[in-house]
Amino acid sequence: MRPAELEALLRAELSGQKDSAGRGIWTADHCVRTAHLAVALRKETGALPQMDSLLYLAGLFHDVAHDSAPHAIHGPVGAARTHQLLSGRVDTALLQEAEEIIAVHDDRRPGDGRSAALHLVQDADMLDHFGTVRVWSIFGYSAKHERCLAASLDRMELAQAKLPQYLTLLHSEAARREMCRRLQTEASFAACARAQSRGELGAQLLSSDSFDG
Repeated sequence: MRPAELEALLRAELSGQKDSAGRGIWTADHCVRTAHLAVALRKETGALPQMDSLLYLAGLFHDVAHDSAPHAIHGPVGAARTHQLLSGRVDTALLQEAEEIIAVHDDRRPGDGRSAALHLVQDADMLDHFGTVRVWSIFGYSAKHERCLAASLDRMELAQAKLPQYLTLLHSEAARREMCRRLQTEASFAACARAQSRGELGAQLLSSDSFDG
């Protein structure tokens, strides 16, 4: 199946479902971004391009059960559902490898000796929760639940203190650099938003050139 067909199948599967925050579109969009991020990280790390089909497939379906199964078991449940959806539609060996990644994608243990493909999908999955995507996510949730701007910024800034913890869960230097860039983007936005929420003049976002990653 072509990437567009796989994406359409995923979106049809997730249509009408909502995540724990009540967001109906989040999981499908997150899965698509994760698939592309995994391939982008592969290129950045210099790993072999032969794994791109596996990265895309596993990244695309890694959260297929996120909104329909308890979080603790959404990996293995998602692997089983991926098998049901794609059996006979994609290469059997490729599908089996993707299922193995999906089943354990949420079990992050750097230095565990598992496959490079698994690690790339795990890193892509984590990275997609930060940066401009997280700003959009938090403010969308805040609007729905009538959370004020200051409370929204408080929520966003909690991640800044946890940066060292996040970095230990990533597998490559490329992913760690990207995490730093994304959290710096968030910090710049938060600082600008704080100032503007107080009615101050001159507050602006830092340019990307200011981020040393």
